[in-house]
Amino acid sequence: MASVLSEVAGETRGKAVVGLVMVSERELVSAFGIRKIPTIFVVRNAEITASFVGVLPKAQIHKILNDSGA
Repeated sequence: MASVLSEVAGETRGKAVVGLVMVSERELVSAFGIRKIPTIFVVRNAEITASFVGVLPKAQIHKILNDSGA
């Protein structure tokens, strides 16, 4: 999934920022209530506008980003 997200990051440069949080970052994992990996959040203006759990194809990730205004 990290390689797909890396590709998406390059393709959305200037429109969206794609970041990765390792599960060892316990404070963030707890703050966001992450129970399964991968868990993906789309954040816009400091609010979660979309989320999904599991591996998705790149085209579907782009659709989620576009639908969320990214």
